Amino acid sequence: MNAWISSTEYAFVFFAVIGVLLVAPWVALQYRRFGHFRGWPALVSASIVLYASSLVAFTLFPLPNFAGNYCAKHAERSHLNLQPLASLDDVTAYATDHSLLQTLTSGVFLQVFFNVVFFIPLGIYVSYRYRRGIGVALLASFGVSLAIETTQGTAVWGLAPCAYRLADVDDLITNTSGGLLGWFIGVALVRILPDARPVRVPDDAPPTRRRRALGFVLDLWTYVLLSTLGILSLAALGMPQPQTIAERWPVNVAATFALFVILPLLRRDRAGPGRIAVHLALVRTSDPGQSGGVLAVIARWCWRWLPYAVFGIVPLLVIALIDVVVASVRRDRRSLIDLITRTNYVTRESMETAVDRTSA
Repeated sequence: MNAWISSTEYAFVFFAVIGVLLVAPWVALQYRRFGHFRGWPALVSASIVLYASSLVAFTLFPLPNFAGNYCAKHAERSHLNLQPLASLDDVTAYATDHSLLQTLTSGVFLQVFFNVVFFIPLGIYVSYRYRRGIGVALLASFGVSLAIETTQGTAVWGLAPCAYRLADVDDLITNTSGGLLGWFIGVALVRILPDARPVRVPDDAPPTRRRRALGFVLDLWTYVLLSTLGILSLAALGMPQPQTIAERWPVNVAATFALFVILPLLRRDRAGPGRIAVHLALVRTSDPGQSGGVLAVIARWCWRWLPYAVFGIVPLLVIALIDVVVASVRRDRRSLIDLITRTNYVTRESMETAVDRTSA
């Protein structure tokens, strides 16, 4: 049971790392494919990532202490079981000498039980999210289970000093059974839960406040990652790491300038990383098909990101609050910096439509 708890912790760590690295590309994919970002389909997609992280965690972790002579101590232990239903025989043998409650809470039963339960989500995703038949569920469950058992039986394909997990034919049987059970559950969920498949819709309406806010959050998210990478790079080069805001501002200014000046000026939509993810384009209010000018991009950087890079989070929050207040009282949702630079954010599809209209 302790091993299961440890593997669960690893799963959430993997999920967090994947979320940090891939959240912006994933949001961008949703807007590019479907023209919108819906909460329920997005939640289902996130759960698939968490489930995939769990598969990796429960396949590989926890790792033994190889440095402590582990391989030599376990050299005579078999890490391969090719006898079908041996685990069920173990459960039956245990049940003959123990009560029902003791059996249901024993390690021999829980091992079989969790092997079935662990693959139920896979079957659910096949039928509920992807609307595939039971044959696909069978192949997917068996294939994923076979990959896991092969990985464990080959000492992670030779990357580990020796095998430390049991490759068991019973796991193939119980995992596949769990996937098939999950498929039937997914069929029922199709009738109960909302559709988890996003539907493509036109993306030419004015962007909502929530979408603009998401773009800003992803801008900030990307900046934090880049500035952190810059500081870690200094450490890797043997240079002293800056500790205070006063010491970090050169790295921070360089990061914001790269993300919110250089990157937008290289793109027709004049978007930073967060706005790229949510498919927004900065255009001139006088011509929705015309990109915002160079001075407008620089002015936006000076207004929002330069104070943050030099003085920290407080100026950014104050400026963001000012923009929110101004935008909330205006029907066109334009912020103060939008008014000053005579620009506005529209959807990328709306900008392309305006360009096509002008060309025609």
